[in-house]
Amino acid sequence: MIWHIIKRELFDHINSLRFMLTVVILSALMVTNAVVHLRAHQGRVRNYSKNVTESLDTLKSRTQLYTLAEKGPGNLHKRPSSLTFIADGGDAYLPTEIYREGSWSKSGPGWKAKSNWWLSYGSANPDAKDLRPQATKIDWVFIITYLLSFIPLLFTFDALSGERQQGTLRLCLANPISRPLLLIGKFLGTLITVLIPFVFAVLLNLAVISADNWTQLSAADWGRLGLILLIAASYAGIFVGLGLMVSAGTREPRVSLVVLLLIWVATVIFMPSTLGTLSTKWMPPVQTIDQFHASRDAALKQIDTDYNDRLNAIKEKKTPNLPNLSELQKLFETSPEAARAEAEKYRTAWETEGDEELALKAELVSRDVEIRERFNREYLDAQIAQVQRARVVTRFSPAAIVQYALESMAGTGFNRHLQYLERVHDYTKQFRQFIVETDRADTESRHLIGIREGMSEKPFSSEAIPKFEDKIAFSDTFNTATLDLLLLVLLLGIFFSGAFLIFVRSEV
Repeated sequence: MIWHIIKRELFDHINSLRFMLTVVILSALMVTNAVVHLRAHQGRVRNYSKNVTESLDTLKSRTQLYTLAEKGPGNLHKRPSSLTFIADGGDAYLPTEIYREGSWSKSGPGWKAKSNWWLSYGSANPDAKDLRPQATKIDWVFIITYLLSFIPLLFTFDALSGERQQGTLRLCLANPISRPLLLIGKFLGTLITVLIPFVFAVLLNLAVISADNWTQLSAADWGRLGLILLIAASYAGIFVGLGLMVSAGTREPRVSLVVLLLIWVATVIFMPSTLGTLSTKWMPPVQTIDQFHASRDAALKQIDTDYNDRLNAIKEKKTPNLPNLSELQKLFETSPEAARAEAEKYRTAWETEGDEELALKAELVSRDVEIRERFNREYLDAQIAQVQRARVVTRFSPAAIVQYALESMAGTGFNRHLQYLERVHDYTKQFRQFIVETDRADTESRHLIGIREGMSEKPFSSEAIPKFEDKIAFSDTFNTATLDLLLLVLLLGIFFSGAFLIFVRSEV
């Protein structure tokens, strides 16, 4: 019996004008999305390949261990996703590489020190542009978020209220058909009707994209595409359930349509943008860039002060029996030659760097890198925390939930950037560990990492240097999308249950 109801719903919907318009609009948008993607993706892949090649060539040209410690591995680039056409994710506003922010060189009487490489992460919260759905590009997020929520409402606003008004609902229930079976049949029939033009448009989109040599979809990509279709079906099912719920509670289709349009505008358009804006006002502000620089510079200044004090103490130990400055001036008045000899001893003591001075200089360079990276990481973590808190608020809208799920599965957007940062962080540890282990292998080295005089000068193979390789793993994308998938399934159950309760209790 339920299959009969599904077939009847399918037949009625497929022979309607709104179904044909749905097919045309979705197909046109999907083809447009594919054409635009092919124009942009080729440039992204070329730039990424070019940048990675240049970084590897630069890395291989650094044949001295000290140069590796000072210059680092070069820029670490983020791989563009092959599924960018699904979700742009605001990648244009997020950093695409990690680079060396700057360098410094300090000197004093008889000594000179240079900075080592440190991580500069860039901003992870540029004007909070990624907190809410964006309608600036025609990607799958735009099509699913707006059209796959609006179209189900057009097919369901009169599904029950229209039949109630015409009297066909009473006749239908006069037959041995229970209300739950009727509701399930209408739900599945409408959902299948909505998904038919969507899947057709998706196949057109993938056919155009797959014909391009620059977009090579792997087995993992096809697996993620399957989950993305499941996400889209769940999202469409939410609004099918919403449409049936409102239609079951009203007696006139026009009233049902007005109510559904108001709900759609509120949940899909108004709530995500408004909640995203308000959440940034409710949360405590992140440090300004000036405040960040001031706190970091204060910590770095303290390092310099400690270094100078300890260096002076070391030098004073080397000149215990030499006269102080006032005594040297008096000696110069009585015996200039003796004063010059004593002054020469001072100059020799200050310009000669022994093991203590070199160890202190290595500590200065190491602490400088540690503090810079700690402050950069804390500043980045504060931005990340703000974005994550804002996303919790915007998840009250199913439109925001589906955007975040699609971005995660497509390997773009904020979650993808966090995965990239973690890979950079892990690679940095591996890279620095390689420098330490290579230096330890040289028995002639002083093992003072960070200064030229204290590190090994023996040659090593450039092939042994760890290479950074960014990748988009299926497990990472699925794990970050799990919460949003569960929320979509929960909302689907809530709206279908609401439709069931209202329809069971309503009069026909």
